[in-house]
Amino acid sequence: MTETNDQALAQEATESNAPAEQELAPTPEPAPADETGTIEVEAASANEASDDSAPEEEQTEPKSEVAAAAGTEEEPAAEAVQPTVDEAPREAEADSEADAPEVEEEQGVAEPPLAPSAIPFAAALEAKNPVEGKVIGWNKGGFHIACDGVTTFCPRSLMELGNRPKPPSHYVNNTYAFHVLEIKEAGRRIVLTRRPAIRSERRQALDEIRARQESREPVTGKVTSVTEFGAFVDLGGGLGGLVHRTQISRTRNGEPADLVKVGQRVEALVTKVETKNGKRSARISLSMKALEADPWKETAKGFSAGDQFKGKVVRHCEFGFFVELAPGLDGLVHTSQLPIGKSMSHPAFAAGEEIEGWIVEVAPKRRRIALSLREVPASDPWKDLGKQYVEGAEVEGKVEQVSRFGIFVELEPGLTGLLPMSAVKLPEGGLARRTYPPGREIKVVIESIDRKRRRLGLAPPGSQLVGTKTDYKKYRQRQKDSSGLNVMAAAFAKLQQPK
Repeated sequence: MTETNDQALAQEATESNAPAEQELAPTPEPAPADETGTIEVEAASANEASDDSAPEEEQTEPKSEVAAAAGTEEEPAAEAVQPTVDEAPREAEADSEADAPEVEEEQGVAEPPLAPSAIPFAAALEAKNPVEGKVIGWNKGGFHIACDGVTTFCPRSLMELGNRPKPPSHYVNNTYAFHVLEIKEAGRRIVLTRRPAIRSERRQALDEIRARQESREPVTGKVTSVTEFGAFVDLGGGLGGLVHRTQISRTRNGEPADLVKVGQRVEALVTKVETKNGKRSARISLSMKALEADPWKETAKGFSAGDQFKGKVVRHCEFGFFVELAPGLDGLVHTSQLPIGKSMSHPAFAAGEEIEGWIVEVAPKRRRIALSLREVPASDPWKDLGKQYVEGAEVEGKVEQVSRFGIFVELEPGLTGLLPMSAVKLPEGGLARRTYPPGREIKVVIESIDRKRRRLGLAPPGSQLVGTKTDYKKYRQRQKDSSGLNVMAAAFAKLQQPK
């Protein structure tokens, strides 16, 4: 009885669905049974993109109702809807076919006209002309620029060359030259860039720098930073130059940080604009001291050899130390001109100390002044050696220094002789440096005099000199004179002979 009622209900449901199937008769024929699941999914996705797929979607709904009325299970239908791995390419191909009409429709639609406010920007973009804009705000991505009442946008990476923008506060409320990069959304979004304008400004500024270098005209700028090797100066137009520490001043000495300060405006000459691979670059060398008066032309004329000096020790070097005689005018005290018995490490020669001495030589062309802390003779002692300085004479002197090959003895200022170490007699176990300390007065004998090379050979007192160069020269002179007379006498005798 139950089975009969179920069959009757199924028959009534079939009859009630028959008109719906008749109404759907004009629709296209369904796809083959092996692709039913795939087609149903494609039809459903196509319905979202186009209204032309609506009949296919309506056709699938009655099938599901009939299947439910016939007692079919939902699980096989779900399996049919899920595409397999092999069917995935077919589904992608069907999606592309469904999207194709939409792309054609978009290409066929004409672009909307530019907003009137964007027309000047389009003209500037086509002509590559700059536009002027004021930075009115910023966000994480870039800056908002007001140009002729239109708000535009400039990315942060395009505000400077090299993708190194400064802090946003550096740009806000400032006006710059920009170039239009692109126009989007019918002119509702305009993107700008500063890079072409910066390159143009730098080219113009560099041309001006080169012109000033050729004409020897000074440039002005502001010191941006100071390091141990010099000061960096902003010259404008995105260009900067370096004033090396040796080019800061002629008249002042010290560290760069003591001579110039950050923010100070300075004037300098352009000495070099470096090039690389034949192209101009912005590496510029500057000199501030080139604008100062050269002290070697006028100030140095007030110093002469033999004069006394008074100055301040400014710096030490390997072979002595420099003394400032006048602003921009330094002289050198060589280690050999230190007082006898003192070295460079003596506290009296520390930097900043005032010292006195004598000028040995002034050479303006070589920009050198030789100084000495020993008394300098008023005249050259070698040009007029006294009678006491003859070979074989015993004299008294003062030890200057001891070397490995002998002892230097000063007989008077400007006159020093050498006592060979081979002639020195030392006590057993004694050292020459201890036996003959600098400043000790000793007696020596003059063994030889070489005026041409300005050398004096000394010997210990009491030495028996076998012969001297002076004796040898006298002997040679006597031989020359006697030989000359003999020749003349022979010639005269020959003339007297009868023919």
